[in-house]
Amino acid sequence: MNRIAEYYACTQRNVLGIFVVIATKSFHTLISLLILTTLAFSISSAYAGEPDWGQVPATTVKTFYPGVASWDFMTGKDHGTGGNVVKKLEKACADCHVAKDGSYDIKSDKIISGELKKVASGDPLEPEPLAGMPGFKDVSVQAAYDAENIYLRIQWPGSGASASKEEADRVSIQISDKIKSFNLYGCFITCHDNETGMPENRGEEKKLYGYFAADKPQDKLDDFLSKGQFIDLWGAYFVGNEVTSEDEYILESRHEDKNDLTATGSFEGGKYTVVITRKLSTGDKGDIGLKDGKAFSAGISVHDNKNKGRKHYTAFPVTIGLSAGGEITAKKF
Repeated sequence: MNRIAEYYACTQRNVLGIFVVIATKSFHTLISLLILTTLAFSISSAYAGEPDWGQVPATTVKTFYPGVASWDFMTGKDHGTGGNVVKKLEKACADCHVAKDGSYDIKSDKIISGELKKVASGDPLEPEPLAGMPGFKDVSVQAAYDAENIYLRIQWPGSGASASKEEADRVSIQISDKIKSFNLYGCFITCHDNETGMPENRGEEKKLYGYFAADKPQDKLDDFLSKGQFIDLWGAYFVGNEVTSEDEYILESRHEDKNDLTATGSFEGGKYTVVITRKLSTGDKGDIGLKDGKAFSAGISVHDNKNKGRKHYTAFPVTIGLSAGGEITAKKF
């Protein structure tokens, strides 16, 4: 009997030992799987948030100093024969002002110095000259996207002088995909002679607004918004080396929106670099939805050397395509 009891006790110990070995191996396998899953998620997240910009082509967008050139200027006698062309939406800015070799006939060096006068009135296109500042700045633009987000990387030469929000060096990007005049003339359709900082402003606070939305009743503004007929405004500004994003939209005025943007950036070697990230579709009524296979128009402006308000560099609108035709092709990851 004792031998039988010893046999069963020994067998029980062996079986338990086998279960312990199996359980230990299963535990180690589970831990390994968890580690691999975590690493894969981390790598995926890092990749999604930081495209390999070395694989993304860069496009140079020429920005120029416009002085007090506004929508009123664009459609008026001071624009010479161009006024009626713009009123009728017959040609884009670039059709008249950019040659086949890419050169511009805009005399922005003379605008920023206060030398250039308006054709009809004879008033200066810049009544407050900016001494020592160039008329043009080349801006490098890279665009990328994945299943969730779009990423824009903007670089431009700057002073690094930005030290406060009120005088922050910044980049602003207006985007739209359903307004013909914006496709042709970009940011100019939101700039007017009666806005704050412009010569005809009489001291009232007047923000950017679309000429097509001025003085419209609320039900019409709601209709514009529901149909996506507005301008989405993205911004990123520097205070020292800290970068902050701003998310707004423009209709009859400039409106703050839920901030769906993130921005990172730096100033190094005389150059600002900003990366703006946003979901392709946020669901917010004040955001233009972006889709694979579609393109949108963008107007890019930069502020430098603590200049603010209207004293900025702007560009003719460019088309950014997401697997679609455009002057800038967004790289798909």
